[in-house]
Amino acid sequence: MKNYRTNPEWPLLVHYETNGNLPEEFRNPTGNSRPRMRWWLPSAMLSMDGIEKDIRSMAEAGFSGAEVVPMPRFDTSGDFTIEWGTPKWKAFAGHILQTAAKYNFTIDFSMTPFWPLALPGITDASDPEQGAQMEADCAYLDGITKSRPYSGLIPVPSQAVEDAASAGTLPRLAAVTCARYTDKDTKTLAYSSARAFRLGEEVLQEEGDPLSWKITFCPEDEGEYVLFGWWEHPSGNKTCQNLQLDHYSPKATERLTCYWEKELIPYFGDDFSHMVSLFIDSLEFQTHLDWTWGFLESFREENQYDLAPYLPALYDPDSPGCFVSFPVPEFRFDEHNDQIIRDYQEFLTRLYVDNHLIPLTRFCEKHHINMRYQTSYGKDLELAQTAMYVTIPETETLYGGDILDFYRLQAGSMHLSGKQIYSIEASAEMNGRGNGGVNSGNYQQTWGNQLWHIQRAFSCCVNQAVFHGYSYEGYYDGEGNENGFLPGTHWPGYTTMGYSEFSNNWSSCQPNWLHVNHYTDFLARNQFILRQGTGRIDLAVYRQSYEEIIDFNHAVKLYDDDGLLEQNGYTYDFISPSALALSQTQAAETQHEPRRAVLAPDGPAYKALILDNQNFLPYETALRLREFASEGLPVLFVGSLPQQPAFHLEKEIAPLIQELLLLPWVKQVNTVQEVPAILEELQILPNARYHKRSRILNVCRHTPETDFYYFYNYGDSDTYPQAQEMPAQDTPVTLSGKGLPCLLDTWSGSIHPVAAYQEGDENVTISLHLEPNESCVIALIQNPACLGLDIPSLHTEALTIRAEYDTSGNLYEKAFTGCSLPLENWKLTLEKWSDSPIPSESIKTIFTYDHLDPLVPWKDLPGQENTSGTGIYETSFILEKAWEDNAGYVLKLGEICDSFSLMVNHREIPANQSSSYVDISPFLHRGENTLTITIASTLLNALLDYTSRNAITYHKWQNEIRVPDAYGLWGEVYLLPYEKKVLSSL
Repeated sequence: MKNYRTNPEWPLLVHYETNGNLPEEFRNPTGNSRPRMRWWLPSAMLSMDGIEKDIRSMAEAGFSGAEVVPMPRFDTSGDFTIEWGTPKWKAFAGHILQTAAKYNFTIDFSMTPFWPLALPGITDASDPEQGAQMEADCAYLDGITKSRPYSGLIPVPSQAVEDAASAGTLPRLAAVTCARYTDKDTKTLAYSSARAFRLGEEVLQEEGDPLSWKITFCPEDEGEYVLFGWWEHPSGNKTCQNLQLDHYSPKATERLTCYWEKELIPYFGDDFSHMVSLFIDSLEFQTHLDWTWGFLESFREENQYDLAPYLPALYDPDSPGCFVSFPVPEFRFDEHNDQIIRDYQEFLTRLYVDNHLIPLTRFCEKHHINMRYQTSYGKDLELAQTAMYVTIPETETLYGGDILDFYRLQAGSMHLSGKQIYSIEASAEMNGRGNGGVNSGNYQQTWGNQLWHIQRAFSCCVNQAVFHGYSYEGYYDGEGNENGFLPGTHWPGYTTMGYSEFSNNWSSCQPNWLHVNHYTDFLARNQFILRQGTGRIDLAVYRQSYEEIIDFNHAVKLYDDDGLLEQNGYTYDFISPSALALSQTQAAETQHEPRRAVLAPDGPAYKALILDNQNFLPYETALRLREFASEGLPVLFVGSLPQQPAFHLEKEIAPLIQELLLLPWVKQVNTVQEVPAILEELQILPNARYHKRSRILNVCRHTPETDFYYFYNYGDSDTYPQAQEMPAQDTPVTLSGKGLPCLLDTWSGSIHPVAAYQEGDENVTISLHLEPNESCVIALIQNPACLGLDIPSLHTEALTIRAEYDTSGNLYEKAFTGCSLPLENWKLTLEKWSDSPIPSESIKTIFTYDHLDPLVPWKDLPGQENTSGTGIYETSFILEKAWEDNAGYVLKLGEICDSFSLMVNHREIPANQSSSYVDISPFLHRGENTLTITIASTLLNALLDYTSRNAITYHKWQNEIRVPDAYGLWGEVYLLPYEKKVLSSL
């Protein structure tokens, strides 16, 4: 029986404190609430001034800090080395920390140069003390029978010899095993026949040759046998010419932490305090069979049996061992095959946790920084378990294919282990990959596209965005510089991953950086709210998995009910056996549900646990389920019941499952489509209950004083092009909790009471309207005075009318007249950005267009087919009635790409960038009014023009396939008049 940790010491250190004043922090979010930026540096080819320019630019743009990632110069030929750890790098790294302090900016350093993890100084890969990465490979012989015995050498895999040679060593024989075919065509082996031979007794080494081992083997039974030779060896994998580290070895982890303590932390001195985290990217190391020194001995001690005879069930020589494809072994056993695989995967997970994650996190805590880690997706490890053992678990948009369930895989671990921050690498795209469409890539990604990625993640409990990314702008004053820039750099500046490939280069080299603060303020306010109190989640979906079918394998939904739960308002996390084993994961009754229990009442308070066609369970988990259900927790089995223990040599679980089914709160349904009905039958309602099916996602954060609800119109779309076509969503929604409902406007920072709502005993019902790709935050506030709000004495219960309060406290209805006022006769002042001899600058040329009618994209204007830049649109109009006459006006914008700002009568007003409707009534007056709309584009069109004229070769792995985008403002723009009908004067 696997014994999971019941009460581990959780890493909780986070240097992300706020000023404690909620309304002030919401209006003006501090740096700690703000998004962060991945900052790519070209090794140590930097300048002190260049570092300061970049940091100042990011800080002024509203980012809280940067994740420093030194990169090889992929844009030049060479061996892709990095000067990481050299005196030159240390000097620049120290300057980064000093400059960050100057701008109230914080730094996360990647823990080794680039990734996967690797360190300089490993001189003997065959020495376990040095911690070089290990793997195992196999070669085999078959055709062995009683009548055709075998006497000869143990086969040696050529791949093992080749890989070991690249690390300057030889493979070592780890085991020799055999098994009998039960079906040769399918390479099925008899479990009962598998055995390992004793090295040194049954298998003898030829003197002087470590690769020559001999055996004489004559089977005792009938049938054809296969003889396997298993060889362990350093993988030889390198990152920037440094051997990669063994992620399962305590010696490798010790070597890594000692490097920091001896080489880097003392050098930084007091400046080290300006760091908040060490960062490690996703595990992209490639090994045929993950291994470490002493693997078989440690496995036998942990699992009470010898794994060696069953290694054929694990080994796929064609698998690279990460993210491209998961292993599909050539052989399998006729019994216990899957259980043995899970034993191996669970053992790897525990080695990784015990020997790598826990020591690294303790090291970080010792030095008062966080361990932020994309812990294990893409490898044969249990992601939900590994996420619990770092300070800040991180996910990403690209690897998970933006599938919502991918974010939920770590959310349950986050909630049950009490973590404050759940981070995301957002939002890499590549031409043809990343859900931005076929024509997406660097310098093309729009702000709307970025919000689509991030808001999807926010709606699954992520609460920190790290942009991907910001390229160092290219300033270089070292040897070989070209006019103060990196050699070979041309307009629009140095970029790390090519000019057309991975997006995006977020920086002032792009016109849409003009509006960056609109977006960083917006994201900061959302992140601040999504860190309040405790996340409350409706349902837990059980999942034990060591392989996730994601990006490179075609992302799929993990709990696939066609969105039924989501579209009825339910939220859910995935939780693993390790999470269920925690001592704080208890089932207990609550004040509002005295007959029924919830899971983790002081945390997410799951109202039910769902097992979706789960045909196996660890014995310990089955015991826990029986315990929870006996306490009154509803447990729903969908489809087939678990019948097999998850691991080899475990006790049978079938009797426990039968006991479970006798309990009153345990139900079984045939399909996931039946789950909402059975939940309703059990009176298990979502925290945010939609009155009609809606393509809206929600998150609830609970504090003793306030319940915060985040809503996002995801449109049931899994790509950004689909999202651009999604419809608006309208529904009444009943929110669990008590208090005054307030809208927290995350675009402007204002907080307003909701004027139309209905109160129940323990809930409040409001009407919800969200435009495509739009989100909002509603709070139920029990003490509005704490937010500086006066409690309105009146509200309306008519949810169908558009009711609001004006600044004088009057309750009024917006009664639209049904007509519209077209806005015409536009003047456009177009600032065109073009290539410049100075790589980091653009030449800007002004074009003026008077009396534009109709409005069209810039590329449809004569001579502007390849224009990027900014455009200022101006028009004037006459109003006979205005706000003082109880007349209001909603501005309906046309199509816009990319970002925009509004001025009404020369006064800038906050605008929701995700909505085409803006109420500008308070800023209008009788007579002539002026409207100014400033649009900023991406740099794509100008870049395409430049590269076509200069025959620029972007990158060795991708050619340009993109065409110019439509920029600017086009279509109809008009005002929608309404009468301000005062319902009551307060």
